[in-house]
Amino acid sequence: MHWLSKQPAWGRSREFDITTRSVSRHGLTQKTTGDLEDENEEEEDEESSEFQQGGGRRRKVAIVPSMDTTHTIYYRGHWLRITRTKRFQDYGSCAELKISVVARNNDILKRLVLEAKREYEKDAEHRVHIFMADTTYGCWRWNGARQKRPMSSIVLEPGVKDMILADCKDFLLSEDWYAERGIPFRRGYLLHGVPGSGKTSLIHSLAGELGLDIYVVSLSSKGMSDNTLTTLMGNVPSRCILLLEDLDAAFTRGISRDETSTGAPTGSSSSNDKSSAKNKEDNDGSTLSLSGLLNSLDGVAAAEGRLLFATTNHIERLDPALSRPGRMDVWVNFKHATKWQAEGIFKCFFPARASNAAAATATSASASAPASGAPSASRHSADAATSAANLAESKRKRAAHSIPLLSESEISELARRFADAIPENELSVAALQGYLLRNKTRPRECVDEVAAWVVSEREMRAKLKKEKEEVGTHLRARGALSGC
Repeated sequence: MHWLSKQPAWGRSREFDITTRSVSRHGLTQKTTGDLEDENEEEEDEESSEFQQGGGRRRKVAIVPSMDTTHTIYYRGHWLRITRTKRFQDYGSCAELKISVVARNNDILKRLVLEAKREYEKDAEHRVHIFMADTTYGCWRWNGARQKRPMSSIVLEPGVKDMILADCKDFLLSEDWYAERGIPFRRGYLLHGVPGSGKTSLIHSLAGELGLDIYVVSLSSKGMSDNTLTTLMGNVPSRCILLLEDLDAAFTRGISRDETSTGAPTGSSSSNDKSSAKNKEDNDGSTLSLSGLLNSLDGVAAAEGRLLFATTNHIERLDPALSRPGRMDVWVNFKHATKWQAEGIFKCFFPARASNAAAATATSASASAPASGAPSASRHSADAATSAANLAESKRKRAAHSIPLLSESEISELARRFADAIPENELSVAALQGYLLRNKTRPRECVDEVAAWVVSEREMRAKLKKEKEEVGTHLRARGALSGC
């Protein structure tokens, strides 16, 4: 369908349906040959014409060839007859295409399929595909294609990002090495630490850098069981990222691993019949056990060739059998933002204006690179300038309140002052990003007001902590009264 939507004959179909679908930023096909253009609209550039003055998307009108109707397309000297049908299954409906052609052999159909495959991969080159686990039918569902996130936008402690990326690349190239030594071709990464420290963002960026899809499993979702998880793990492709988010929240009712335990979630031994009935009523249908999770990760039927990433905010809650080497080979601790990270994040939000000397150096470096063939400092500076320009430049029309481009020396001075005002290992990276987003067009004012913002954040955290303690005290008092 992606290839057909771009064929001129597809938009000239005589039997069609009208749709006013809104283009999703998670899809691949942004424009089709069936889109109807309004000649009365003012001429604008291609990107900004999709948006209204207030920022909302304009409603588009498009032609879609009718279902259960045969359409004819001329392709490479042959007339193709294409029929769209909708097939209803137990887990939903899906569209099918039937293509027929009169020819001596099926070479023309093979060429069509390969061309459609290349066209699809070309448009999907800069996107990461996300698949979500469907516990109802034990299958994977495509959840959209997200724009790749550049690794330069991830600011971690020096060496951490490069270490993880190098380890992932080395694993993907070592399949024969694992096979020769009889070691299962699997690799696990445990990202643990405080919330909002960039664990999920790093995984998204790694998927884009390595060209892998992401398969997400929520272990605490309704209907998750040992058999469902084993089926999902067995259907994971060999080259992908398997993501288990919030691993510590998978078993909210507790797990007992003594000699008499079956590995299933158990309640408190002192609970009465009434509380047991209430727990049964509140049960979300998840019957996943710890032993089932362990077998799905490295059992006989476990998939190989995938990169397993697990995130948790409380590593102390994980069972040692779950976090041991062989299941989680690499541990990375994510802490609150440091001054070094604060300075790097500030420079990502406010790129410096390229000076004339730097632009001339970049031009001369790119011109002399083919002749010299050796890396140089000027080439690295040119690549850095290009990366910064690509990160700062938006695909949409720049608004009137665009970010002011300051000189490199001024940005460096502002970033240093911003980092000095941020306390070490106290605020999360998400909190810093939220503050910078609110001041994305005010770099100088952002630095001047950061000290007051830090004070307000501390007061807010102290207030929330006090309220939490009061609620806990109240609940303990109610429990003591009910036990009397």
